[in-house]
Amino acid sequence: MMRSFRWTMRLHTAQAWIVVCVALFMTVFADWISGPRVSLTIGYLFVDVLAAWTLRERAGIAIVVLSIALGSAVNGFGTVPAADQSGLSTTVAIWNTTTRAASAMMIVVMVATLRHTIDGELWRASTDYLTRSLNGGAFRSRLERVAQIGRRRGSTLLLLYMDLDGFKAVNDRHGHAAGDMVLRRFADEARARMRPDDLFARLGGDEFCAFLAIERGVAPEQVAESLHARLSEALRSTGHAVTCSMGAVVIDPAVAHDTERMIALADEAMLEVKRNGKNAIRIAFDAPDLVRRAA
Repeated sequence: MMRSFRWTMRLHTAQAWIVVCVALFMTVFADWISGPRVSLTIGYLFVDVLAAWTLRERAGIAIVVLSIALGSAVNGFGTVPAADQSGLSTTVAIWNTTTRAASAMMIVVMVATLRHTIDGELWRASTDYLTRSLNGGAFRSRLERVAQIGRRRGSTLLLLYMDLDGFKAVNDRHGHAAGDMVLRRFADEARARMRPDDLFARLGGDEFCAFLAIERGVAPEQVAESLHARLSEALRSTGHAVTCSMGAVVIDPAVAHDTERMIALADEAMLEVKRNGKNAIRIAFDAPDLVRRAA
């Protein structure tokens, strides 16, 4: 069941509103066609739950109120002629409507709370707590999605492997608090340069990776060099003697299937920088033997 609704967790806010509104319209239309003798409470409850799941608590409660109002209007506000015409039917209708709304709101609150809990667990499972970046496992699991985006757009893929030179000395001389500040400053600058579909992760220690889909007409080498310059500037602003060694791989999205090979290739390019003086960038093109100096 969870797999069937996994797509709802990827909806943006505008998309979620469209889905909820379409579902509500279809439910109201079906209720109008079937008439007041056939209850479509389960249909309205589904819409309420969908709103709570995709749009959270406040939107879910708003949809409950709207669905109750629309359902009541379609069915003549739930009044049933009473034998003695004493007005008891109106009181019962108000009571039934109120209990339906209260029950739906309680369900909405529980569903929204469940979604919040799941989102929190997913975030903790995929995020490096210190830098608020992806962790290595989440990075690897999402590489194929970015590659698919690149193939669909005809983009070139760029994989970056980064290692901070001199980071251990900061920890040894100034303590781990200073080291953590350097890592956060580096990660904040990198994420600021990423677009929504790009990936940036801390693999562990002072090693980071990024995966970008580069639009047509833009040289991926220039993107890598510009990012290296920005990150180097961010490191200088920390006041510590830390620099960045970067390995970059330019990849044709049509052959971007072996994620471990791509990461290994970028790692090898970064190690080449380390062996030749550090604080520079090397760019590779699909195979280790094409590694060349770019800066």
